[in-house]
Amino acid sequence: MSKPANKKAIGAFVVSAIALTVAAVVVLGSGKFLVQKDLYVSFFRGSVKGLRVGAPVVFRGAQVGQVTDVIIYADRKDYSAQIAVRYEILPKNFRSRGPEPKDRNKYMQEMIQSGLRAKMVMQSMVTGQLMINIDFYEDKPLRLLGTQEIELPEDVLEIPTIETAMQKIAETLDEI
Repeated sequence: MSKPANKKAIGAFVVSAIALTVAAVVVLGSGKFLVQKDLYVSFFRGSVKGLRVGAPVVFRGAQVGQVTDVIIYADRKDYSAQIAVRYEILPKNFRSRGPEPKDRNKYMQEMIQSGLRAKMVMQSMVTGQLMINIDFYEDKPLRLLGTQEIELPEDVLEIPTIETAMQKIAETLDEI
């Protein structure tokens, strides 16, 4: 005659299988791990007060990504600081005509040479929250900061920044 099954072992197996299934649905079902993201950084002069992790990154008003990190790089020699804002852009938000570029870095460098710039803009006048706006500003000079002494990982590209009107006004008032 065979030995009866251990009810506690079967119960533990069923409970652990259900827990693993729920964990897999939560982790993989959210889609965050299965979505391709391009990582970028922009270095801003002055204050980034009002810019938060999770703030939208927009291209001509359409949200294409979000801010993932704000890092301060301090220079011990001259006590200056650069504020790096890292963000991710979802390539699925863009459609393009023509052949797919073979080298993403080269393609982005061409776009930057054509005037692609990032700037902080007001997201909400009521709360004072900021967001990153990316667009083409052909008349603005190219100003790359991160490549001077900060080594960026290969998968992170720098998009140059431009000053906002508010930053220009603040600098003028400081000079006065």
